[in-house]
Amino acid sequence: MAKATLTKRLEFCSSHRYDNPDWDNAKNRQVFGACNNANTHGHNYLLEVTLCGEIDPVTGMIINLYDLKQHLWDILIEFDHKNLNLDTPYFTDRIPTTENLALTLWSLLKKHPQLPDLDRIRLYEDATLYSEISKELAQSSAPIDTARIGRRYQFAAVHQSEQGSPQGHQYELWVSLKGPVPPDTGQIINLQTLDQIVTHEILQRWEQHNISHDPLFSHFPVTDTSLAQQCWALLKPLLSTPPLDHISISQQSETSATFSE
Repeated sequence: MAKATLTKRLEFCSSHRYDNPDWDNAKNRQVFGACNNANTHGHNYLLEVTLCGEIDPVTGMIINLYDLKQHLWDILIEFDHKNLNLDTPYFTDRIPTTENLALTLWSLLKKHPQLPDLDRIRLYEDATLYSEISKELAQSSAPIDTARIGRRYQFAAVHQSEQGSPQGHQYELWVSLKGPVPPDTGQIINLQTLDQIVTHEILQRWEQHNISHDPLFSHFPVTDTSLAQQCWALLKPLLSTPPLDHISISQQSETSATFSE
């Protein structure tokens, strides 16, 4: 029988606070920034669940979509409109970061008896950050959990068209890394550190500039694909632990280019 994948998206709302009780207040603020503020803050999370299975010859589906929504809410009801630190049993000794929440949801979804084979989940904390767990990562995660994160950035720049005139674009850049999730931080990488690296190496370099004048593009034109490749070249030496996973860039919503090695 044929196999296919099916992705379902659901939103839920939760609040959380990052705090490591083994650290003093100064270190917690240094590592977690505003996420360590005394008051919790909330997010409208978007969860994408991708299932893999055989297509039923009678229904033409992997699983009935109405049933799937109910099964997913069997799990999400524990988190929706809840304080992750105080109202759930999963974060008594685990910091409720995006990575740890994604790992928790993966574990619960894997155990649900009515769901087909779980292929991937992607959890968006907001429009600028997601964490992803996949079958591939889960199988390679022993002895420590492994996840992938994506962080979005934007910058405005111009480049020379084939006719020689400048063309302006609002670029969207996604930087993705994968690696183990340390128990002391719950984060693959400190987001403040990642933001500083990307800002220094890319955003300040190209924001409101003509990219065609950059020496990196002295021998080939500026395209989404070549931009993704050069972003990789600029960031890879500085993002080796955890390793850079891929770079995606787009100048319009209909298309995007991705580069990895």
